[in-house]
Formats: sequence, C-alpha cells, structure tokens
Amino acid sequence: MEHPNLDSPLEVACAWSAIVEPGDEAAGLLRKSMGSALALEWLLSQPNPAKLPRNLTHDSDGRVRPWTQALNRWIPRVQELDVQRDLAQLEAVNGHVLYPEHPDWPTKLDDLNEGAPAALWVRGQLKQAPSVAIVGARASSNAGNNLARDVAFELAQRGISIISGGAFGIDAAAHKGALAAGHTVAVMAGGVSNLYPKSHIDLFDQILESGAIIAESPPSWRPARWRFLSRNRLIAALADASVVVEASPRSGALATIRHARELNRPVGAFPGPVTSHMSRGCHQMIRQGVTLVTSSEDVLELSSEIGDALFELPKEENKGLPAELVRVYDAMPARGFAAVDSIARVAGLGKAEVEAALATLILKGYVECQADEFKRVR
Repeated sequence: MEHPNLDSPLEVACAWSAIVEPGDEAAGLLRKSMGSALALEWLLSQPNPAKLPRNLTHDSDGRVRPWTQALNRWIPRVQELDVQRDLAQLEAVNGHVLYPEHPDWPTKLDDLNEGAPAALWVRGQLKQAPSVAIVGARASSNAGNNLARDVAFELAQRGISIISGGAFGIDAAAHKGALAAGHTVAVMAGGVSNLYPKSHIDLFDQILESGAIIAESPPSWRPARWRFLSRNRLIAALADASVVVEASPRSGALATIRHARELNRPVGAFPGPVTSHMSRGCHQMIRQGVTLVTSSEDVLELSSEIGDALFELPKEENKGLPAELVRVYDAMPARGFAAVDSIARVAGLGKAEVEAALATLILKGYVECQADEFKRVR
C-alpha cells in the first residue's frame, strides 16, 4: 500500500503514533537506532528483520530480539494507515501535533527512552513551566477531593502547571483547583477527539480555555483499558514531581508514582485515616520510601525544579513589591488566618516591621484582617 506525504518529521511521527500502541519499546528502539524516518521507510517496504543491523537483531546478551512478533502487531495498522485522515480529525478540534524535532516538544518525555511517545496530539496549549502531577482514586472521598483541589489551587497560584488524567475523583478535583488559579494539563488514554469520561465534557472545555488536553494516540482512538496504564507513565514523565492523594492498594494511580520513581523523579503521598481503604495505597507508598506530604509547601519542597516557587508570590502578582513585603506575605500560611506574632516568627522579623508590612499589604489588596489576625486574599 502506498503512503504518500510521509516525508516531514510531523507526518513520520504521526505515522508511528498510528502504527504502534503507546509505550511500544520495540518501536522506540527501532526509531532511536535508525531514526524515525528510516525506520518507517523500512517498515513500509516489506520489512525483513534479518536485514537489520546486529545491534537491533540481538540484545546485549546475544539473544535474538522478537521482531517477528513486533511486525505481527504493526503490519495490520500499516495497512490501514492514513495520516492525512488523522490530521484532518485533529484540525476539526483545533489541535496540533508535537514531535521530538519540534521546538515545543516537552523534553522531559525523552527520559522514557525507548518508551517515549512518537508524537503528542494536543488541544490547547502546553506551557514550558514547572509541573506537578496530582493523581489518586476515582472513588475518592469528599476530604480527598477537597485536599486535591486546594493543593492544586495553591500550586497553580505559584505558577506550577498541574498534570492529571481527567478522570473522576482526585483527577477532576486537581484540574478544578488548578483552573481556579492557573494552568492544567489532562492526559488522555484515548484520542483528543474521543475524550473520556464523556460526563466531563464541561470540565474539558474549561481546561481548553487556559490549559491543554493531550494524548499520544491519534484523535479518534478509544480509551481502551490497557491504554490507561500506558497513559500513567506519560503523566509521570511530564511532571517534575508526582503526588498521590488517595488510592487503594490496587489503584492505577500508584502506577504513576512507580513510573515517576523509575524516572528518578521526586514523589510524595498524602496520608489519611488508617481505617480508610482509600488511604492504604498511600500508606503503602510511604512505607516503600515515598515522601510523606501534607501541604502544597511540602510538595514544592520535593524538587528543586518547582521548589523556587515556594518563596514567590503568585507570578502575576509580585511585580513591583519590595522584598520585605514579599517576605512577610510568604511567611503567612497559604490558607487561614495567622496572628502577627506567628507571622513575625516565621519571617524572622520584628513585630513592628511585620505590622507595618501587613498594613501596606492590606492597602495593596494582598491581605485582609479580621479580629487582629491576617489572611492572604490573593
């Protein structure tokens, strides 16, 4: 079968994305060793594994690689390949494609090595910003949802992009919290014109107003069960740090944390009641060495990539403020009221200095006062 117009890096990447399942390391090895274009040319022209270089036909231990099985997976997709159809479907939802040669390609994905995606199908806009993945149970508690929403909101206020999977429960709560203050990315298990769950269409529309929805499969592909597990590695790779809010011991959210650990990315878990089944997965992770976190500040401290935001006001709001005001503001809790003595102790400043700074912050609209206690309002 002829496959015209597969000469550009974009079209080659789209072709590979349509031929192989997410995370297919055999395809990744082929692309990495030969280059995506040459590897595709080989695949489209009656491929013969015997003609591959020895470093591809045999692994480092001298064992023959199972290329026949790989070709049996790929050839049926090659016969149905239609890159222009896929691109037209993407254009219909105002999407675009990123690929490794593209200047906006998120290079953190390259840490997946042979498991890296060939392409990203994108609706909305990805940001080049520090990012945190917040994942957890679908059947989450109200307390878990509130925690995920609040943490996402506080991180987004500081310019952190929130990555999650768009699912029920913790994912949705994290997206909603981020939307109230900043940027969020939903990573789909199916294509970006076949969004799941369908009942989240309003949430997805809100995400597209300021964030992004992405997938590594062509637009129309369905969110099959096995693709959710592959999707988790993408969430982990896109984020500078990953945290789990609630999860049972068998929760798929824990796979995201495991993938992040394999990538040597910092990970955290929020503890919960010992009697709650939805806390057992988090407690299991903590026993295995995952950092216990209880606040957005704890999450920020996980990684130097995101930790600088711990000492900043929300990025759009700190312009022109003197350093002493930023210091007092940052010494205040992210939520709730605090007395002057408490703020002074955290800031390491005298009470009179703090009182003067708070008066200025109130005038500028950053802080409010009730009953001699002070609270952030931005």
